[in-house]
Amino acid sequence: VTPATGSCTGSIFTVTVTVNPKPAINPQTAEICSGGSFTISPSDGADGLVPSGTLYTWAAPGVTGGITGGAAGTSAVNISGTLVNPTNAVQTATYTVTPVSGTCTGSAFTITVTVNPMPSVNNLTSTICSGGTFTVTPANGTNGVVPAGTTYTWTSPLLTGGMTGGSAGTSAANISGSLINPTSTQQSATYSVTPTANGCSGTPFTVTVLVDP
Repeated sequence: VTPATGSCTGSIFTVTVTVNPKPAINPQTAEICSGGSFTISPSDGADGLVPSGTLYTWAAPGVTGGITGGAAGTSAVNISGTLVNPTNAVQTATYTVTPVSGTCTGSAFTITVTVNPMPSVNNLTSTICSGGTFTVTPANGTNGVVPAGTTYTWTSPLLTGGMTGGSAGTSAANISGSLINPTSTQQSATYSVTPTANGCSGTPFTVTVLVDP
């Protein structure tokens, strides 16, 4: 800058303006199973303008379906949390995050977390005659949390009394089989079954089949 007054010109001086970057981050998404955790670490370029050392602050999320676990937070590394979906349907949690770089606060952006339900099926019992077939189809509410489209995988059952016919099953819509009881007393076959829905595997449950002679 050259300063002048009248016909007198002063010495040139400099004005240096430091322009700090302002974060500008795109909306983000994540998908987890109920009870799982998510971590979002915005990347400069791929996710918008993310200056080094950006600080993130967020309030508790807005949720659907009574999701629990969502909490407010502040982090200079990422946005993370653990969420539980108590229903048998897909629910969401939406976080509003404010990014700050130095003294510059960027526009808030959203993180939408899809929380898939986790199957949680109670132990079940069925009774058949020797040589008969059983089919067990868990019902949501009556038999626990059973999301639509749940499939079942099980190993060969634990048999008593020398029974035959028990076999394993994979990704089936229900648990079924045929069993033969060669004795004169009631015997049992116990299946350990793992339910899966939307890529989320629940805790194994048992199906006990009582086989009358």
